[in-house]
Amino acid sequence: METSRLRSFNGNTTRSRSQMVYLPAATKVVSCLIVACTVLTVSFAFYPEWTRLTDMKHDLARQKDRLAELQKLAADRDQEVHLLQSDPEYLEIYAREKLDMMKDGETIFRLSAPRAKRS
Repeated sequence: METSRLRSFNGNTTRSRSQMVYLPAATKVVSCLIVACTVLTVSFAFYPEWTRLTDMKHDLARQKDRLAELQKLAADRDQEVHLLQSDPEYLEIYAREKLDMMKDGETIFRLSAPRAKRS
């Protein structure tokens, strides 16, 4: 019997020792390829959902910022309504500046910035 050949358990096939050396390396390569393909498949399956989730998070942050702005605006408006209803001095200032009203016998001088000349 040759020492360079090994027999399988059933005795039908023989492999040389050089072939047996490459078999574990090939098994590792195939295993790595299977794992890589599995990871890529899972990644491609979940990528659209991941991007959708990221977009939704950004949209939520924008909406929260907008909500904060609107809440501040509402608080400012509530404060203005309160002042208009309760403070006569503020009401007078508001009427003079926003509504262009004046007291009897009063003269208003409005100075505006010079307009830029058009060429």
